[in-house]
Amino acid sequence: MSKEILWDQWKCRCSSISKIMSNAQGCAPITEIQLKRLKELDEKPNRTEKQSIELTELVQKRENSSKIVLGDTAIGYLMEVYAWETVKKCSVSKELTVDFIQKGKMGEKEGLELLSYCENWLYEKNTERIDNDFLSGEPDTFKGKSVREADVIPDVKIIWDYPGFLKKINKPADPDYRMQLAGYADISGAKEAFVANCLIDTPEPIRNDYRRKLFYKGEYTSEESPQFLANWRPIERSMIFSDIPVLQRFNKVPVPLFTEVERQAIYDRVKFCRQWLADFDTMFKKLNT
Repeated sequence: MSKEILWDQWKCRCSSISKIMSNAQGCAPITEIQLKRLKELDEKPNRTEKQSIELTELVQKRENSSKIVLGDTAIGYLMEVYAWETVKKCSVSKELTVDFIQKGKMGEKEGLELLSYCENWLYEKNTERIDNDFLSGEPDTFKGKSVREADVIPDVKIIWDYPGFLKKINKPADPDYRMQLAGYADISGAKEAFVANCLIDTPEPIRNDYRRKLFYKGEYTSEESPQFLANWRPIERSMIFSDIPVLQRFNKVPVPLFTEVERQAIYDRVKFCRQWLADFDTMFKKLNT
C-alpha cells in the first residue's frame, strides 16, 4: 500500500513561486500600486467622471482578486508536483542538458570564487534545504551565522557570453529570480538578497564540443587548416574572459524582498494549491475504477 500523502503540508519550492502565482487570463490580482490608487480615489470628496469609472474598475479588480483561478503555468507545475509526490516521476524533457545550463553547473565553483573575491567574503556552496510552513528551497550560498539564520542570500548566475553579461548591467533582476531569492530570504530571515551575475571562462569540455561541431559542419581538411582556425579563433576568444579585469566580470543586482502583502498572497496561494492537489488526487483515483 502506498504511503498517504499529506497534501495539506505541501510546500512550494522557491524556484516555482512565480509559477503558482500565475493566474488564468483576465484574473490578474490587484497590485499594491493599484490599491493605493483605489484608496486615493475613494477618499476624494469630489471625483471627475473619469476618476469615478477608474474607481469602479479598481473596486471590481479588488473583488476579483479574492477569487483564485489558476493559470495554465500553475496547473502545469502542480501536475509535475503530483507526478513526483505520488510515483517519483519527473518531466524528462526538463532534465535534458543544454549548453548554458551545463556551463552553469560546471562553473558554479568558479562563480562562487569570483563572488567571494568581489564581495570580500568567503562564500561557500550550500547543500542544505531549508523551509518554513509554506516554502522550501536550497540557496546557492549565504552570508551569516547559518543558512537558517542568514544575513545575505546571493544567487550565482553564470553568464554565457560577454554581450549577455553587458546587457544585465543596470537591468533589474528577472521577476522569476526575484521571487525565488525573496523566498529564500523569507525562509532564512535574510535582510538582503541579490543576483550575482558572474562572467567566467566557458569550461574546456564545452569549448572542445563547440570546436568539434564547427569542424563537422564545414568541409575542412583538418582542425589545423587555416580556414578552420580562422573561423574557430573568434569563437574560442569569445568563450574566454580571463583577459577582462576581475571586477568587470561581476555584476550585482539587488532584489527587493517580499512586502507583507506579497508574502500573505503567496502563503494564501500555497494553501489554495494544497487543496487543489488534494481535490485532484481524489478525482484522479476515481478514474477507471
